[in-house]
Amino acid sequence: MQLPIFSIDGQPTNSYLTVPEGLLNFEPNTHLIYLDVKRILAEARQGTHKTKTRGEVQGSKRKLYRQKGTGRARMGSIRNPIRRGGGTIHGPVPRDYAIKLNDKEKRLARLSAFALHLRQQTIWVVESLNYEQPKTRLFLRTLQALGWDNSPLQVYTHEYNPIAYLAARNIPRVSVQPARNWNTYDITKAHHLLWERAALENLFQQLGV
Repeated sequence: MQLPIFSIDGQPTNSYLTVPEGLLNFEPNTHLIYLDVKRILAEARQGTHKTKTRGEVQGSKRKLYRQKGTGRARMGSIRNPIRRGGGTIHGPVPRDYAIKLNDKEKRLARLSAFALHLRQQTIWVVESLNYEQPKTRLFLRTLQALGWDNSPLQVYTHEYNPIAYLAARNIPRVSVQPARNWNTYDITKAHHLLWERAALENLFQQLGV
């Protein structure tokens, strides 16, 4: 399988990038994709939620009135959860939502998500995204020439590219990141992937498939 390479203007260059045979024969593991996406979203949670129990709210511990003879329901401390200003029963407490996956599982999950894009032919490769100026219209010109349909798009550059990032940050549903930051969640939620040629060549070498 060969991926056509486009110019920065979105025009064919008549050059192609060969996909390694091992990647074409790789069988995606959808369950690992699910687990890795779940891990990424879980690690994004702060887990700092907290409510005060009856032992932490302000107020005296004394009994409000005698147990019997008042005609009212028995009542203990003013911190009682059924009273206004009282503590919270079984409220949230700080916790860590992290889910453990080993490095091999994470790698296979990313590889599976990428392989699905290969099968669906939703990967574009451009020679480079080195624009002269960080202009949104220049980035849009590239995407429109490629046939982008305003669906979620993940763009990966070879190295950190501030000009491409600034040019794309005002375009809805388009995200630009260095290729070293690729992860299962970003790849899965994107309908199309746009790679710089150097970034994808480097990825194929690292995968070793």
